[in-house]
Amino acid sequence: AASLVIRLSALAVVLVVLCPTASAVALGKRYRVGGPEGWRVPPPQDKEMFYVKWASPITFFVEDSIEFVYKNDSVIKVSKVGYYHCNETAGIGTGAVPRDGSTLFLLDAPGFAYFASADIGHCNAGERLVINVRAASPPAPASASSPAQAPTAPSSSRPPSSSPFSPAPGPAPSMEYSSAAGGPFVASLARAIAQAVTLVLACFI
Repeated sequence: AASLVIRLSALAVVLVVLCPTASAVALGKRYRVGGPEGWRVPPPQDKEMFYVKWASPITFFVEDSIEFVYKNDSVIKVSKVGYYHCNETAGIGTGAVPRDGSTLFLLDAPGFAYFASADIGHCNAGERLVINVRAASPPAPASASSPAQAPTAPSSSRPPSSSPFSPAPGPAPSMEYSSAAGGPFVASLARAIAQAVTLVLACFI
């Protein structure tokens, strides 16, 4: 059974090698910067707060991703200085050449992350974003096991049936990831399957 997890993990590695775009797929939530209208120069009267208002209701976690969708524009990941002074035109992202398209950034580390248009004029006009990324939320603690019930005396002197079709005594086994028996394996298998399916979709969709 454990070999299935190993095989699925190996498949994920092969897909990342054969399909480079799959490595950028995030496992968390995906957000479109700026809402339906995408990444753009904000209205002049709201240039300082436009993207602050967009980001403030959202709690970003590691493994989430943000997508910039734009027309005749650009986006790069910048430093804190580059964000506040709009003096960076190169970095991770599209580069300084404007184009139509989209760019997806995986939030892979906690802390503040800064983004801006590579067009300095656009950046000064408010086309820049800062978000605070939190560490991945811890898994929910396993629920306490219920106390074992005292065995009851058999209703007759005849020994219990050993037929393979007889139901096993006791409660049905739990299939939740937090179950004490087999939980780590089930969780590992689920993660391996989810990762493999996600990578396959990233390659062929």
